[in-house]
Amino acid sequence: MTFILKIYLTKLVINLTLPLELQGIFTNKQKSYKIVLILALLTEMQVTGLNVVSLLNLKQRFLSLLQERESNGLIVDQPPEKAGTSWNNMTVSNVQSVFSTPISALSSILDQNKETIGFKEELYENWSDDVLSELYSHAQTELDNYYNQQRLESFSIKEALSEILFTYLTAKRETFAGHRLGNLVRQQIPTEIRKLPFIHPELKIIGSVGQGNWATIPWIAIMDKRITETTRIGEYLVYLFAEDMRSVYLTFLQGVTIPIETKGKPAAYQYFKQKVQEIRSVLPLEGMVKDDAIYLTSGGLGQDYQVSTVAYYRYDLEHLPDDEQLILDLNNAVTNYNEYVNKVLNQNEEPEQMISFNYTISHLYAGQGILKYLHDHGLNAISLDELISNQGSVLLSGDDVKHPKERVRHLGRALQDLGLLSINENQFSLTDLGQEYANHFNENKWVLSDTQIKLVRNQLNNTEEQTPLTRSINKAIEICKELGSFTLDQFAPKFIDALGMLQTWGEVTQKQRSIFMLNWLEILKFVSKSGQQYTYTDWEETPLVDSLTVIERVATIKNFIASKGFMYPDHWIENFFLSLKAKPFVILAGVSGTGKTKLVKLFGEAVGATASNGQFSLIPVRPDWSDPSDLLGYKDLSGVFRPGKLTEVLVEASKPSNQHKPYFICLDEMNLARVEHYFSDLLSVLETQEWDNHRILTTPLIHRDSLQNESDKQVYGNLHLPDNVYIVGTVNMDETTHPFSKKVLDRANTIEFNYIDLGQYPTGEGMPASEGAAVPPNSLLRSEYLQLVDVYRDYKQLTEETTELLVKINGILEQIHSHVGFRIRDAVCFYMIYNDRFALLSKEAAFDMQLLQKILPRIQGSNSSVKKALLQLMQVAQDLSLPITEYMEDASKLYLSPETLVASKYPQSARKIAFMLRRLEEDGFTSYWLS
Repeated sequence: MTFILKIYLTKLVINLTLPLELQGIFTNKQKSYKIVLILALLTEMQVTGLNVVSLLNLKQRFLSLLQERESNGLIVDQPPEKAGTSWNNMTVSNVQSVFSTPISALSSILDQNKETIGFKEELYENWSDDVLSELYSHAQTELDNYYNQQRLESFSIKEALSEILFTYLTAKRETFAGHRLGNLVRQQIPTEIRKLPFIHPELKIIGSVGQGNWATIPWIAIMDKRITETTRIGEYLVYLFAEDMRSVYLTFLQGVTIPIETKGKPAAYQYFKQKVQEIRSVLPLEGMVKDDAIYLTSGGLGQDYQVSTVAYYRYDLEHLPDDEQLILDLNNAVTNYNEYVNKVLNQNEEPEQMISFNYTISHLYAGQGILKYLHDHGLNAISLDELISNQGSVLLSGDDVKHPKERVRHLGRALQDLGLLSINENQFSLTDLGQEYANHFNENKWVLSDTQIKLVRNQLNNTEEQTPLTRSINKAIEICKELGSFTLDQFAPKFIDALGMLQTWGEVTQKQRSIFMLNWLEILKFVSKSGQQYTYTDWEETPLVDSLTVIERVATIKNFIASKGFMYPDHWIENFFLSLKAKPFVILAGVSGTGKTKLVKLFGEAVGATASNGQFSLIPVRPDWSDPSDLLGYKDLSGVFRPGKLTEVLVEASKPSNQHKPYFICLDEMNLARVEHYFSDLLSVLETQEWDNHRILTTPLIHRDSLQNESDKQVYGNLHLPDNVYIVGTVNMDETTHPFSKKVLDRANTIEFNYIDLGQYPTGEGMPASEGAAVPPNSLLRSEYLQLVDVYRDYKQLTEETTELLVKINGILEQIHSHVGFRIRDAVCFYMIYNDRFALLSKEAAFDMQLLQKILPRIQGSNSSVKKALLQLMQVAQDLSLPITEYMEDASKLYLSPETLVASKYPQSARKIAFMLRRLEEDGFTSYWLS
């Protein structure tokens, strides 16, 4: 039976044991994404014990599986060009473009909504308990086959070493000159090793099978040119083949020839042994064997090698590991060698000043399982063997880890450097800090809690217990703080230079390590990332949920405003709140002196946004504003960007430390200039809102490529409208102002201030905000829905009732070409849903406000069609059948009977419609905006 046939039959057996709907789901694949997604989903289900898992957590696990392979230099599908240059350069927020493809391809078996994902319920309920286990094995086999196929198309270290071991003794009996084995050792293997991502330019790679005659021990050496360029002296890595070709060693070795020639063999041997102990004492050498039991030959140069070996991996001919393990081992050896070279080059520094960085952020969150296991099993130390035997719960990838011992050891080193673990002779135990840390796990143990983040940050500030890792992180923090806002290309040279690795690591390695460090700082909340831009932030834990209910918070706001001596009609504050919640753009219209600007200012102060703390800004609009540069800014003749007032506020509001604070911008008398001209960019950007990692993002207002100055790019490049900014425009409608287009009205709630009761007097009641509840977070005001699909299922009846009313109204508006689209439908539904959730107004009062604020501002004209539409809308507002034909001649009964209007179903709208009818009959023209 052929090998290919065996593989085919194995696949067939596996598929036949799976349910029909799971058979062949990996048959068509151009990349590994479908397989990785299934493995990530099954692992997340096992970890959480849930059938339906968090979509965000699944994205993180999906990305982690790909990042882990890439970090270890293994074969992995590269991300799409538009998504990123490498997996380690990507975060959960920008993996969506990759993640959505396999989900779509597996839509026949998966159900996904906004926040969760799982197998289709009707399928899952019919599966036996063994199905998921079999599917996991099937997926893992498919993934191995997929990567093996890719490996067959590329160079294989295993096959190269195997060929040398199998054929070298025979080759020694053949002609030396021009032999293919010589080309393999001297040229092909060194060339392919140089392609590995962790091999930097300072590493010289050469191989030898002898000079003129076959060598007893062929070798392939990796030397750092800054400490040695010959195998005759110095320290280097080298593959050494045993004389009998039964084994090959990857060794950390000392050159023996020149020391023996100059010192003599006894003194040289003593020197080698002393040097071996010194190097072993300063390097971790995890996973490598550290003894002198390396057997190459019974004497001669082979014996010299044995004495001078610092550490090694041994590979026997009959049990050569696969390429994955061979590359992992070589990566680890090179990492240790790099650290040693760095120490040699900086040997004049005090030892405690040494810094190094060999970990990705996954070593922190992937180490959570070890910490949780130790915490759950008492105060006694746990052996390495016990941790490995429970790798399903200890390791992020569960039982899928091929080399769990190396993984646990490596994670343990990182946790030890952070002061969370103590490791003594393969016995793991929590430190006091580790115990405190383990008391604050999230429900999902793989995600750091805010308290755990604070504990690690505090440890970084502990000057008495600094390790190479913590010094490296602190050095990176200093650089980020100095840069403020920066890109990877700006951070990397400074970081690598600070570590003294500018010459040690090649360009690829420098970039990878810089990305790893920025990932650490992002998880620990020292930096935030938006697109390709990083920003340093002084993070502090901020509550995401208000301590008060919405009703209580609105009452607090009303009390505060009253304490300032200002009175507004009933339900105006509730309406203003709901309008901001539905859309962060509101227009306050009315005669001068009615308190429009004051409402914005006082409402902002009541939620902690004041002029003194920069969260409230008043921007007077000038009549000569004609384009967005008047508001956003412009480039001067020298190419320097001169920001507008709005841009300055957006920069401040976009800082991660401010993302939970609301920012209010009041555009005073915004229609003194044509709004569509100077506000056009904002109007367009408002429609590009989308969710990204629990934040609402828009397309950029200022594109990075449009700026010339590098410092301008750092501060203003790709600046967007953040979800904690609320824009309120005040307008007066008279002969000096401009009317609004439907483009503006569609995007705003228009609140009218024309009906003011002058008989109201300040009561002196109420209390200042400082004496009430704590300042609320931005989540109080931030929109929670961007599309109707986000909420339709939960509020189906209310949405359909509201839509039916709008359909009826739209039929009326179509007669005068003023009908509305989906944008207004969604906005009205959101307003109604928020009101229903928070119980602020009656359903009728809420719809009355929306009819008044979203529909009526669109109506103006002088013909009979406009009058007929207004009369039909009056029927809706009063919920009565009116004699339309009679009122087409004279509608005065409607606007001369205020008591009838007050009794309407929608009284506010009825009163406005009556006013508009009166203007039409008396002046021959009507508009919502006539006062």
